[in-house]
Amino acid sequence: MRARALFFILLLLFPAWLVARDKTETDSLKTKVFQGFSGGMMFHTGYLFGHDKQAPITPAGRSVSPQGAAFGLGGALRVHLWKHLRTGFEGYVSTMPNGVMDNRDMLKAGSFVRVGCGGVLADACWRLEKAWPYIGATMGGGAMRSLYMLDGDERTWDKQTDTYFHRQSFFYVTPYVGCDYCLTPKVHITFRFDWMLAIHNSELVLPTGPRLYFGFMFCH
Repeated sequence: MRARALFFILLLLFPAWLVARDKTETDSLKTKVFQGFSGGMMFHTGYLFGHDKQAPITPAGRSVSPQGAAFGLGGALRVHLWKHLRTGFEGYVSTMPNGVMDNRDMLKAGSFVRVGCGGVLADACWRLEKAWPYIGATMGGGAMRSLYMLDGDERTWDKQTDTYFHRQSFFYVTPYVGCDYCLTPKVHITFRFDWMLAIHNSELVLPTGPRLYFGFMFCH
């Protein structure tokens, strides 16, 4: 009888032990996997170049091939997992205005090339004492909008007869390298260098080029 009673008591306690064990392992797993999160805003500049075969021809017979400095703003949100992995989302808008294009002698004020995109990112980060170097990539989609004004002026309401607007959607992969500098455990300065590889109908979307980012990340 005593053996049977002990057996039934242990049988009743076994599920409770499993639940307690499962909760302990789950809490331990969460502690090891989830390491916090970070997010913030970044300014960027870069240099875009490359000839678009579909670009219009000017009255002088020259092909519009915009190249020059681009400027923009974006942001990122990351979840930190395990010891080195970070994953999340980012998006930004980058504009190359006529004023900094090498083709400003043939394009009128108001012309621009603008890229807007967003996607999923993943990177490997090494948490040193003050510096957090990282390397990763972003994958997503976006669109490039190009406005080429070959005559007229953006400041007037006159009808423009030689103006072109083109929108091209794309899929992209952007490899990047960077480094966070920890001002405090919760506030980091980040520097990043990348190069967006945008593809549309199996062709590289142009213009393209390197970008340098600077911004602040707030961590928890």
